[in-house]
Amino acid sequence: MGEEATKTIQTRLHVAPGERSWLHDARLASREIFNQTIRLKQRGYTRTEIQREVDRDDFLRNNKCAVVGKALQTWDSYQSLLDWWHEQDGPDGGKPTPPSTNKNGAYPLVMAHTEGYRLTVDEDTNRVQFRVSPKPYKKVKGHLRGEPDLMNELREAITSDEADVGQAELLYRGGVYYLHVTVTREFNVPEPDQAETLVGVDINERNVALTALDRTTVRTKGTLVFDYGRVKQERQRYHTITTRCQEHGKTSIHRKLGNKEERFTEWVLHRLSRVVVVFAEQFSNPVIVFEDMSGIREEMQYGSYMNRRLHKLPFHKFETFVSYKALWREIPTDTVDAYYNSKTCSCCSERGYRQGRRFRCTNDECDVVQDHADRNASVNVAWREKAKLDGNNTNYRTHKTQPQVRLVRLSGSGRVSRPPSSRSLAEQGVLQHG
Repeated sequence: MGEEATKTIQTRLHVAPGERSWLHDARLASREIFNQTIRLKQRGYTRTEIQREVDRDDFLRNNKCAVVGKALQTWDSYQSLLDWWHEQDGPDGGKPTPPSTNKNGAYPLVMAHTEGYRLTVDEDTNRVQFRVSPKPYKKVKGHLRGEPDLMNELREAITSDEADVGQAELLYRGGVYYLHVTVTREFNVPEPDQAETLVGVDINERNVALTALDRTTVRTKGTLVFDYGRVKQERQRYHTITTRCQEHGKTSIHRKLGNKEERFTEWVLHRLSRVVVVFAEQFSNPVIVFEDMSGIREEMQYGSYMNRRLHKLPFHKFETFVSYKALWREIPTDTVDAYYNSKTCSCCSERGYRQGRRFRCTNDECDVVQDHADRNASVNVAWREKAKLDGNNTNYRTHKTQPQVRLVRLSGSGRVSRPPSSRSLAEQGVLQHG
């Protein structure tokens, strides 16, 4: 029995000549249904009662049920966040607010496949054709556009029995309609003990370091360090703006800026996680290994300034993103002990210290100097996975000579039209003679 995973494929709509206004009207009706659902939920209505109250003749009933379900999910997320906020001792940030029922703007049209929308593959052109039903007896047709790899996955999901096409959301941004389609597949992910390559991942507030070790020879196949310091800079900038606004009683801007910070952070984490998975899949039978961070925040108490910086680091979210993308590629993930990975020499296991970004071992017989301390930590993560899988607790370690670290950044320097691709970034860490 495999493990199921759901992926959202983002596509653009090329609408055939027809009534585009139907799509706009349906999104406005979705906003009204969402607002009414939230108001009724606040008054204690059940889902069945809400479905009956928001029924309307100018909106497809199946689409109505999907929009109501989405609104109730939003409400449940708010309640979970509110419960968490009440449990905190001196929570950081303001009290969570209920979902907005502002009438301004439209809401994504949520639809179920074969009911609110339908996708087919044209045998002659190989295009993915869509048919959306925004209103009863009204249909909008055309074809989808998107990245080649994603469109191939969508075609496979439509034509194959091994994948299911689920709900989709119709959005509108910058004059373009988008359709976000969910695809669910079952994967057979091997166990970590079958791995031949151990990919150690070390993450801190500025860098993500990767090292791929051969499980048999313990030689380095690849090593790479990503600098994502922009997240730290942006987080500090938003914190400064928010603090100053709160001092002057402008509390409404806190939520707006918080959303921008979160969206930027997630964009960076998605790019980072894609690079990690692409880096790993270039080696034979890899396993991606993280440090076990459970309970580490309760043990890190360095004062209000450092606590704010360290406690907000997106360790768990980054690991979740990588694990999800790795599952889609049928790559296993695992965790190992996180203590003293950064301070332990990856060659002799003695404690060392950092000199800037470099790591220096204090053992006179070893006397190793690593050109990047975070890479040294990623080697330790991979080594501890080997010891865990092979049941070997001896102190023989990796080779003293490690390849030179390649430090890359997610955004290109100079005048570039777009950031480097995830694959080109990952390939910078593959050794030609590793």
